[in-house]
Amino acid sequence: MPAFPAPLDNLIAYVRNLQPDGGPLDRLSDAVTAADELNEQADALIGYFVDQARSSGAPWSQIGAAMGVSKQAAQKRFVARDDEPTSAGKAFSRFTPRARAAVAAAGQLAHAAGEDEVGVASLVAGCLDDNGGIAARAVERLEVDVARVYETLGWGPAQGGSDADPTALRQLHFAASCRSAFKEALKVALRLGHNYIGTEHLLLGAVAAGGDVAQRLSAVGLSEELLDSAVAVELAELQLLPRRRPT
Repeated sequence: MPAFPAPLDNLIAYVRNLQPDGGPLDRLSDAVTAADELNEQADALIGYFVDQARSSGAPWSQIGAAMGVSKQAAQKRFVARDDEPTSAGKAFSRFTPRARAAVAAAGQLAHAAGEDEVGVASLVAGCLDDNGGIAARAVERLEVDVARVYETLGWGPAQGGSDADPTALRQLHFAASCRSAFKEALKVALRLGHNYIGTEHLLLGAVAAGGDVAQRLSAVGLSEELLDSAVAVELAELQLLPRRRPT
């Protein structure tokens, strides 16, 4: 059997390296944080293979049996993962402040253009509205001019602030393409082991949803593969601050 990928010695070394000069209590605190992150990764790992089993046609009864739990327990744990991020009652609860601001900016762009619905193109433009967000930084890392992206999308940056309160966002109407991007963003977040949705997940979700917008982005050097790699680098740099949750 292959060696376990995260032996205890490696985890101990990881915690010690977070604060080389820290005392026992500092390291204990770091260990708790690392354990929480491991729990999230473990949940995402199981969720990934639950999705694979479901895609293969396995019923929940068999999935539960493979997990050593009942059908009901398996469904209770993982069915909620498939909820659309904008579903009533918990709309945008997973979104970071920057991601909510991106959706608000997309809504402002659509309103200014006289559109009744927020489309995936305006969503991507909204993601790039904040140059401090991971989505915009990933595009910059790929050395693609944001102005060129706006041009190919047919949408410019939002003008002025927008109401990013979840209650206000619930009033927006989203096109089917945008709802597909939201669903894909949730899948990206789960694949990465994240319990939040940031601008990077929205951007990758928009590309993963396919269609004309994804083709236009690929044409300017923002293919799904390249963006995925650029986002991975940005996230890796953030790991230098283990307690920081991307905004």
